[in-house]
Amino acid sequence: MLQDAAITTGRIRIRFRGLLVFCFDKRRKHCQIGALSKDDHELRFHLVKRGPDPESELEQTLTMPHGFIHQPSDLWLDVEGQPSQKQQTAEPFIAGMRDVPPTDPQDFRRVIDLEGEHFYNRPLKVRSGVLGPILFITTGLFYSARLTSDSYLALPDVPKRARGATKAPGNLGQITEYIGADLCLHPKQALVLRAGRNGPELLRLEREEGVTYEVAVENLDKTQATAGRDFGYYYEAFDLNQGEPRIFPVPYGLPSFGGESGPCLVVWLSKSESLTSL
Repeated sequence: MLQDAAITTGRIRIRFRGLLVFCFDKRRKHCQIGALSKDDHELRFHLVKRGPDPESELEQTLTMPHGFIHQPSDLWLDVEGQPSQKQQTAEPFIAGMRDVPPTDPQDFRRVIDLEGEHFYNRPLKVRSGVLGPILFITTGLFYSARLTSDSYLALPDVPKRARGATKAPGNLGQITEYIGADLCLHPKQALVLRAGRNGPELLRLEREEGVTYEVAVENLDKTQATAGRDFGYYYEAFDLNQGEPRIFPVPYGLPSFGGESGPCLVVWLSKSESLTSL
């Protein structure tokens, strides 16, 4: 992660919250983020520009209309301009050995992993047309930016009489409430959001002396009517095997079955190569 005191120009810090599915394309070294499209949720980009004086500061919000979300065009967030000497990649922050449970609070493995051992432990098949748009990010270090205050269990949603036949609840511990990504613009570079890889420009962040940026990418409930009860929406995006139960993250001490609870959580697919067929 970037250190605030060390970088005062060109730093961009991104936060991701809400119904978002993360997947890292290991071949292209891109991060793919699928926004689960629901009528009661809203996809938005909130930008805060911080500079050395009030005149250079700015705050704005870009909201994706519901009609745009259902169009086939994906979103690309890419560094454009003079190429960097260092290869640009998008990767998760992993502290220590991958086969050892994470202890660092910013380790990306704190994110709920639907393909991990406490959930389905295999690549999941993504249903067509449910995740959209897909946001492609080509550079940045992704990490757990904030953990939940509660510890969580992974519990199958099954009738009481069938609980003895299911595997024991998985201990997730504290899990990621929202994800962060850090990157830095070099001279003559800009971070550009486009509709499509080479499509129209939606947002441009130029490198300016003494200027840093904070961007929030959110897919949250517009009305808060389903706040804390929307984790089940994720199962509209994946095909489970016949008879396989849905599994929910449940905080310790709360009702164990009957659905969803807690904040609107991001999730990760650790075993899949892509959210698309590209």
